[in-house]
Amino acid sequence: MSKHTVYFLSSSQHRGLMAEIWANRLELSDWDIRSAAWGDPSINDTPVEIMKEIVLNVPEVQPRAYNTHEVSQADLIVALHDSEYESADIPSDLPAQKLLRWDIQNPELRSSDLSEQWALYQEVCDEIAINIKNLEPYFRSAHM
Repeated sequence: MSKHTVYFLSSSQHRGLMAEIWANRLELSDWDIRSAAWGDPSINDTPVEIMKEIVLNVPEVQPRAYNTHEVSQADLIVALHDSEYESADIPSDLPAQKLLRWDIQNPELRSSDLSEQWALYQEVCDEIAINIKNLEPYFRSAHM
């Protein structure tokens, strides 16, 4: 049986990375879970450190740029965007029938203060965890 693929996309991969880590916690053996950036990929220490507060063994992650062909082959694509700042930035070539949009704040666009960004990332982490938990029945459904 071949694996299904889910891509979590965000502007610089920070929020997508958090979603990737949370989804990996579900131990979905039938799914290949990835994240990528539709802009310049980077791994910021803040989201990784936030995740380390909750998930003791954060897997090694690599920055990954958005690849149209690779992402379009995915079974599910989740675009994490801040509707106030990034809605127009989501790639227009994403297949609509596979696309979910999660309106999740981008702490780096909301504040330049590092302490405030930290607090915002904590909120984002919680919101992403809830969204991933809500997707769990889909990931485990027999029809896949």
